Amino acid sequence: MRETIVGMPQIAERLVLVVGEDEFLRSQTSAKAVAAQRAARGDVELGLERVDAAVSDAANALADALSPALFGGDRIVVLKSAEQSTKDLVTILTQYAASPDPDICLVVEHSGGGRAKALATDLQKLGAAVERVPVVKSADDRIKYIRSEVVSAGGKIDAKAAAALVDAVGEDLRSLSSAARQLVSDAGGTISVDTVARYYRGRADLKVYAVADEIVAGRLESGLEQLRWALHDGAAEVVIADAIAESVRSVAKVAAAGRADPNTLAGRLGMPAWKIRKIRQGAGGWSAPGLTRAMQVAARLNGEVKGQAADPQYALEKAVIDIAAAREIR
Repeated sequence: MRETIVGMPQIAERLVLVVGEDEFLRSQTSAKAVAAQRAARGDVELGLERVDAAVSDAANALADALSPALFGGDRIVVLKSAEQSTKDLVTILTQYAASPDPDICLVVEHSGGGRAKALATDLQKLGAAVERVPVVKSADDRIKYIRSEVVSAGGKIDAKAAAALVDAVGEDLRSLSSAARQLVSDAGGTISVDTVARYYRGRADLKVYAVADEIVAGRLESGLEQLRWALHDGAAEVVIADAIAESVRSVAKVAAAGRADPNTLAGRLGMPAWKIRKIRQGAGGWSAPGLTRAMQVAARLNGEVKGQAADPQYALEKAVIDIAAAREIR
């Protein structure tokens, strides 16, 4: 096994394994690996085929993609979600990896877990070049990630400005990457705290999910404070109510799913693995009757902010208090 560093001079690899938990970061690292392999082969427009291991006919699709081309020539094949590979697909991969086609670079994206967990180790043993996805879980990790995204886009940002961007945009890495790169383009390269404040002033809707997170985590005082600030900054009552309802539903979905691996649950629950972990860490302690009651409160609130209540802001505060009470039900 050998590990490579994306961005460093590359040789023309036949098999590249991209390993990491976060799906978005895997896709980013995979895209960089593809660019590096195109550069190594001297063709920035080298043909690219994608296969998703999660689809029912993935084995046949990959076999076709790896078949010798009629007229030859280099190409790149990317296999997504390899941790979800069936036995047939694993067999195709391992047999191919033992003697890969010199005209093809196969890039395999793998979470490191899942039902085909052993596949990642097997491909490494068979000589795959390994690209490890960065780990981004803590607040410090996100700040480092933002700074690296800004630098890769040709800009500069200090830690305080990066933290301000997290506060403005939230923790979703896809959103943070997009925001960081957009700011580099719009602000002329150098991003300060003032730059972030200037571009995100009035975007109170971005903070409503922070309000909802505090509420479902049982932090009543903080939730009420965040609610009042969001309303003060101009967030619409309907938007806040929707965010609260979505957060309650997310907690219910994660609770019902048990303690299975978040990477495995992500596709079934329709939310990223990092969000599942965040819900488990910050919103534990709910009982089934409590969640039922909270969903009833959220449903009631939906009608109240759409005209049923004389004072929708009072309805929001009452709902926050009622959801906090529901969390204590056993």
